Amino acid sequence: MFIPLQHNQAEAIPTTDARQLQQDQRLRLLSREGRELRLGEYGAALFRVVLILICGIDLILYSTSHPALLAHGIALVIAVGALIAGLTVAMPSWALLMVDGAAAGAFILATGGAVSPMLVLVPTLVVQGGLSVEERDTLASAGIGAIVLLLVAALDPAQTNHLLIEIAAMHVIVSIAAVWSVRRTRLTLTRLHDEIAQRKRLDQDRNEARRALEWQRQNLAVLGACATLDDLAGRVVERAGAITGAPASFDNALASASFSSHTLDITGMGRLVVQRTAAELDHSQRDALEHLVATAAQRAVALRSIDMLDRHHRALMALWEGAGILRAAPHLHPTLLDVCQRIAAALDLNWMALIGPDERQMLAPLMIARGRAHMSPPRLQPVHFRLAAEVLRSGRSLVRVEQERTLAFLPVRVAGEPSLVLAARGAVDDAAVQALLLLLGDLIGERLAGCTHSREHHRC
Repeated sequence: MFIPLQHNQAEAIPTTDARQLQQDQRLRLLSREGRELRLGEYGAALFRVVLILICGIDLILYSTSHPALLAHGIALVIAVGALIAGLTVAMPSWALLMVDGAAAGAFILATGGAVSPMLVLVPTLVVQGGLSVEERDTLASAGIGAIVLLLVAALDPAQTNHLLIEIAAMHVIVSIAAVWSVRRTRLTLTRLHDEIAQRKRLDQDRNEARRALEWQRQNLAVLGACATLDDLAGRVVERAGAITGAPASFDNALASASFSSHTLDITGMGRLVVQRTAAELDHSQRDALEHLVATAAQRAVALRSIDMLDRHHRALMALWEGAGILRAAPHLHPTLLDVCQRIAAALDLNWMALIGPDERQMLAPLMIARGRAHMSPPRLQPVHFRLAAEVLRSGRSLVRVEQERTLAFLPVRVAGEPSLVLAARGAVDDAAVQALLLLLGDLIGERLAGCTHSREHHRC
C-alpha cells in the first residue's frame, strides 16, 4: 500500500473535545465490570443487616411468648446465616433470595402473622432482587414474596384482613414496576456498553490510522534523503526495525529459512527479513512494511537512474576528450588504451577489448582495458573469439549474457569495412551504453583509417 503524503496528516486528525471526554468518563463509569453485581450484593447485605437489627430490637423489647421467641430466633438465625453466606460463599442469587424470604416469613409470623406491620418486608424483598439488575432475580424475588404471602395467609387464616390484601396488591405493583425498571435498565446498560465498545474500536482505528500515517511519513522522509543504494539499504533495515520492534536484515539466509521470520522482496535490492512472523504483526504494521518496500523499490529505481545518468555523463565527457586526444596523439596504442580505460571506468564495465587479425590473420586481442582497477587482468576465452569472428562476418552487433553479465561485440569499420571488433563486458545491455561504444568504435575506425593513409609519415 503506497500513500504519498505532502505533510504529516496525523496532525490533521481532530482530537476529542472536553465534553466528549466527560461523556466517555461517564460511560466508562457506568460500564465498569461487575458494577451491577456489586450493587445487588450491597443491597442484599443491607437488607439482611436491617432485618437482623429489627429482629433483635423486636426480640428484646416486645417478645414474651415462647412461640414468638422461637420464631424470632429462627428468623434471626436465618438472617445471620444469609448475611455470612452472602459475604463469604459464592452462592446463586436465587438461593440467597430464598433464604432471605424464609427469614422475612419467619419474622412476619413472629410479629403477628397476617396483621404484622412487617408485611412490608415482602415488597422490600422485590426491591432487593431488583438491585442486581437481573430480570431473573427480580422475578425470583417476586415469586418468593408471593409464596411468603400465601404461607402467611395459610398459616394464619383467622387474622387475614384488608392489610394482607393491600400488601399483596402492593407486592404485585412493586413486582411489575421492578421487572419493568430492570428491563429498561438492562437495555440502557446494553446500549451504553455497545456505545463504549464502538467508541473504543473507533479510538483504536483512529490511533492505528494515525500511527500508520506517521510511519508512512517517516518512510518517505527517511528514504527520500538517501543518496546511495548502501545508505538506502541501511535506512530500510532501520525503518523495518522501528515499525516491527524486531531485528531486520537483508538477505539473511538463516533468518529467511526460519519459520519465525517474515520475508519481503524488494525489487532490485534483495529480500528484507524481519524476525517476526506475519501472524505476530498487526494489520497496520504489515501495511507499513508494504509501504516501506514499495517506497524503497521506487527510491532504488530513482538512485539507479541517477547513477546511470551520472555514468553516461562521465562517459560522454571521456569520449569527447578522447576524440580530441585520438586525433592529435602521435602514438595510437597507448592513447587508445588510456581512452578506453577511462570510458570503461566511467561506465563501470569489467573490461573492454579491441579484437582484430594479427600478422597471421588470426583474431587476437589488440588491446584490453580494465574498467575496475581492483579486478584481475581479464583473459579472453575461445568463445569470445568465435563471437568476434561472427560479428566480422555479419557486420552486425552481437549481445549475449554471460554469468549474470552482458557481453557486447560491436563491429569497428575501417574505410567502410568491418575490420575490428570492440568487445565489452559489464552493464552493456542498455541502449545508451551501446550507442556510446558505437561512437567510440567510429572514432577508432576513423583514427585507424587516418593511420592507413599516413603510414608513410610514421604517425601510428
